[in-house]
Amino acid sequence: MNIDTAKSFATEANLDKHLKKVGLDQARPLKVRNTQGRWTAVFGYALSGVQNPPSIAHFGFPVIN
Repeated sequence: MNIDTAKSFATEANLDKHLKKVGLDQARPLKVRNTQGRWTAVFGYALSGVQNPPSIAHFGFPVIN
């Protein structure tokens, strides 16, 4: 998955709302903008604090090592 195919949102507030809804707001996301100017989040495998970090990809966000 690259940053342009990741789940994205028009505003940072919408991204924040979605992250909270799916329970990823406390997983230390790095919020970034893709090449279309839309907001998405990237998660660090070890830094996320999630017991199963690959599960983050299920929500449409990239996970890096």
